[in-house]
Amino acid sequence: MSWLCIVAVSGVPATMAMADERIDQLQEELRELRRAIVVRDDVIRHLIDRLDELESHLHPSAPGPAQIREPDPQQEALEQAVQEAAEEERREQERLIRAAFEQTLIDRGGLLLPPGTFEADLGFSYISSSSDRIVIDGFTILPVLVVGDIVNERVRTDIAQTTFTGRIGLPEDWQLEARIPWGWQRRQVVTAENEESTQSAQGLGDIELALSHQLIRGSERWPDLLGSLRWKTTTGDNPFDQEPGRQLSLGSGFNSYAGSLTLVHVTDPAVFFGGLSYTYNEGVDIEAGRFRSGNTVGAQVGLALALNLDTSISFGFSQQVSASSRIDDARIPGSSLVTSTFNVGASYSTSPDFTVDFGLGIGVTADSPDLQFTVGMPLRLRQ
Repeated sequence: MSWLCIVAVSGVPATMAMADERIDQLQEELRELRRAIVVRDDVIRHLIDRLDELESHLHPSAPGPAQIREPDPQQEALEQAVQEAAEEERREQERLIRAAFEQTLIDRGGLLLPPGTFEADLGFSYISSSSDRIVIDGFTILPVLVVGDIVNERVRTDIAQTTFTGRIGLPEDWQLEARIPWGWQRRQVVTAENEESTQSAQGLGDIELALSHQLIRGSERWPDLLGSLRWKTTTGDNPFDQEPGRQLSLGSGFNSYAGSLTLVHVTDPAVFFGGLSYTYNEGVDIEAGRFRSGNTVGAQVGLALALNLDTSISFGFSQQVSASSRIDDARIPGSSLVTSTFNVGASYSTSPDFTVDFGLGIGVTADSPDLQFTVGMPLRLRQ
């Protein structure tokens, strides 16, 4: 009995030691759990901040709670400067796109130079035409009875011309233009018997003066309307004063007055244009009487397309219908003309103030030249 009591009393401290050790173990596990909870909370808070940051990038207008702050004047000024620079770049690109095809419009009377701007355009053109004609050396008794020789001739005409054109932009949407041509012309006639004759002439042509004005400024839906008045002088050789047997001259011998209206509608990167014109030819006294060339009505339509900031192409169609010429009150048979030309052009701007233009015209009626090729090199001088 006494032995059992001794064993029982001696086992109590061991049990208490085990209990204390278990309590320490549980406390350590509790501390580890708390540390894990703290780390988890830090991770969650970091994830929340990251989500708020990402959401602020996706939705700048709706910042999260973590991004609410007082406005920064320097940051606002920087953002405004960036926006202004982007807008200025957009306007500059739009101006360059328009500049790619604006020379095409200037040549066709669809665009005016800014006030104080002078443009000097040195151009070269080549025109080739050929036709067959029947010459009757004799007289007719009836419309179907001819007494004399009937000769078939092949006529080829080549014209090379250098033209200097000066334009100046005036205030209030006005523009003044002067055109001075200097040319060379050759006519070759080959008969059915292979007999060939050639004539040539060179010198100053008829100088032209023009005054243009923008009548209506268009909008996104409505086109611009421009008007022009042109006067062709008689500075070239007079064909009515030529020596016998000489039929070539670089002048018309009479004054001409032309008025035109041109519509232009820009839808970047393309522009549509079209116009109507009327030319009145003044009479001139010759040995046979009072000669007056028939007046002319013309129309044109076209499209210019900017390929990039420097290059554009254009397509156009023009037609002129001329009434019969007259001597006194008598109409000259066969003198009425219908000329129609399909035009293709390209323009390349090496700089904002210098452009190289190419043009090719193909005649589509019997009265039209077979081929027209032009090169222009306009140079602008700004104030």
